[in-house]
Amino acid sequence: MRNLKKLSILIIALLLIPTLIVVAQNMKKESKSSIVQNEVKVAQLAVKENQQEVQQSYTEADVLEMGFQKVSETSDLILYLNRTVINIVIYDKHADYYWFGYNPDKVKSTYTDRVKHWMSSGITIDYFDSDTLNVANLPITHTNAGSKFEYKLLANGFDVEIDLTKLGISFKLEVRIELDELTFNIPYQSIVEVPYKTAAMKFPKEYKLRSIYVFPYLGSENYEINGYAMIPDGSGALIRYTNTAYNTAYIKPIYGKDDGIQNTPSSQIHLKAEEEISMPVYGINHGYKQAAFISEISSGFGSSEIHSYPYKYNNIEMNTTFFVYNTRSISLIKLSGGEISSIPIINKDPYPNDYTVKYSFLNGDEADYSGMAKRYRENLELSKLEDVEMDMHLEILGLDKKPSLLGEQTVRLTTFKEAIDIVTDLYQDVKGISITYRSFNKGGIYGINPYKFSLSGSLGGAKDFNKLVQEIDNMDDVSLALYTSPIELYHTNVFTKTLKTVTLEPFQSSLKSSRQQSGSLLSITGLAKRILSNNKKYDKYDIDKLTIGYLGKESFSYQLDSKTYYRETMIHQVIDEVEKLGAYDLGLYKPASYLYNYVESYYDAPYQANSYAYITDSIPFISLVLSGSMKLYTPNLNYSSNLDLMKLKMIEYNLRPSFIVTSKEGYELRNTHHEYLLSTEYNVWESSIKDMYNEVSVLENINGQYMESHRYIDDQVAEVIYETHMIYVNYSDVDYVVNGKLVPAFGYLVTEVIK
Repeated sequence: MRNLKKLSILIIALLLIPTLIVVAQNMKKESKSSIVQNEVKVAQLAVKENQQEVQQSYTEADVLEMGFQKVSETSDLILYLNRTVINIVIYDKHADYYWFGYNPDKVKSTYTDRVKHWMSSGITIDYFDSDTLNVANLPITHTNAGSKFEYKLLANGFDVEIDLTKLGISFKLEVRIELDELTFNIPYQSIVEVPYKTAAMKFPKEYKLRSIYVFPYLGSENYEINGYAMIPDGSGALIRYTNTAYNTAYIKPIYGKDDGIQNTPSSQIHLKAEEEISMPVYGINHGYKQAAFISEISSGFGSSEIHSYPYKYNNIEMNTTFFVYNTRSISLIKLSGGEISSIPIINKDPYPNDYTVKYSFLNGDEADYSGMAKRYRENLELSKLEDVEMDMHLEILGLDKKPSLLGEQTVRLTTFKEAIDIVTDLYQDVKGISITYRSFNKGGIYGINPYKFSLSGSLGGAKDFNKLVQEIDNMDDVSLALYTSPIELYHTNVFTKTLKTVTLEPFQSSLKSSRQQSGSLLSITGLAKRILSNNKKYDKYDIDKLTIGYLGKESFSYQLDSKTYYRETMIHQVIDEVEKLGAYDLGLYKPASYLYNYVESYYDAPYQANSYAYITDSIPFISLVLSGSMKLYTPNLNYSSNLDLMKLKMIEYNLRPSFIVTSKEGYELRNTHHEYLLSTEYNVWESSIKDMYNEVSVLENINGQYMESHRYIDDQVAEVIYETHMIYVNYSDVDYVVNGKLVPAFGYLVTEVIK
């Protein structure tokens, strides 16, 4: 009986197999569509552009009646000033649009007096009480400031001396207009702090300036108009004006956290890090191709932040975006014992730099985030790439180390001969390859001097390396860059001179390693000397391309030889050092904007913004700025959860594919520094690498061209225009027709620009 039952079940199962196969196939199709749709949401794809204009009915008489006076005029702008609150109005003649730094019509009677002061004052400060280091926020129009203003009106702007008599803090603001630009500057030398004392006080009080907010409500509006803020979060992001209330805001330091002041290395390398701000800019748009501006810090970016407050943040029914210029920061000195583990301190003097900002006003076709990117690109004066080919980035990992009974054991992951085999095989189907050989030297990148050119004998030594160079030299559009780490160290000895934080603790950099959480840093000055010490060996093997680790996006304050160097000074030191490397084509990982003029290859380019609730759109702002001036590559795609989606993102954002590979199997990574990589074996990834390159090779149509504009012409359908071609990317699950041509579902279309 039992056997008969088993036989019946078997027969039923056999009969159901064809049905189950069909169901499984359908589920697979649905799953792929579902995954793409879900990841599209994660990627924050935008909806069709709102083409509504803003109806503004203000006249100059209205502005004058609000308490403003006309100060200066150019062919493009008129500057108005309200002396009582040090606030401005800018009239863009070409857009016929008034930009209010303070608009009395928007300050509701229901707001508290403090909010009214905050919204009307052109300048607000944060300051420390020196005794307690408590921080207070104060608009300078508030009676607690005891403000006195002394103006000097000029043909092209005005100066104002600001004396906060009840705090003992004073400084100067210089405002100018020229053509379609407004600039302001706060000179470092003008910041003065003196003890404050009244006749009734036994001892004077000392207050220290912490931050300055200048025109924080310039361009502020809410959902009642069609507008948005552009912030350089990740690849770029929009915060559109909506009537959704938020109790959190976007507040981030430019170029990320200053690890020299708050040094906390991350131990969670397996988690995707938040995207940081790599450009000191933001933009505001009002109305479809109507009026906009982009704001850019040219001095003071090392200690500044971007703040973007969505609707109803702090119970204010406005959206506003602005810079905050920090003049001091709190550091913690760690104590060795007792109940108190650390004590806070602040820098004695303000950071030694001016704070200089430029607003460029845009109108018509330039009045959107594409126009903002174009203006910023022009301001950067980036050179255009010449004779650029369509290629991919292949990172080859040479050797690693893992623990052994006698200390450490070298793990050979890709020898020079094996690298030849990989490149030769790949070249059969991929005609453009930019190779970075990583960890090729003795001890790899884990030794005391990882920047030294010393070929590893375990990988094949000089003989096999020379063969690799010759093989690559015989291949068209294939190049070899060597990875070097001239700043970051995994290991040191007693003779190694390393950096300290501003509180004199050993500087700990966060390492991308499965074995080690933090490393040490060598001096910034001397960076170029360390690299150039290898010149003769580089010349011997015709090496003219370098991929530099750590340098790209890291900037910080530090101490060396009992002297403190703050972040902005460090940034200028980096620029001076990189300028000495002009003989080499440089590739950097996530380079910050101050290095754009020195970079040929941008690795780990972001392809979306962070998924904060108030961010409504991810946009390719970095691609808009940099396409045509450098080659942009994705993060290594070995770990992308959906290569089909990434293909579309790469075509939309003009990103070239990047993979990291080894000759050895994945299990060889176990217990090494690179264990977190999980899957790198070339034989496993070969077909995916070739397929991805060939599928995105349509980008060769726009090699070396500027990305002129980007927008969404329909829900989940992007239009990207270059100098000669237009690309349409369709993320939806239905076909889309544009200009009589089909853009397939989850697909793309490349056409020539319609003249």
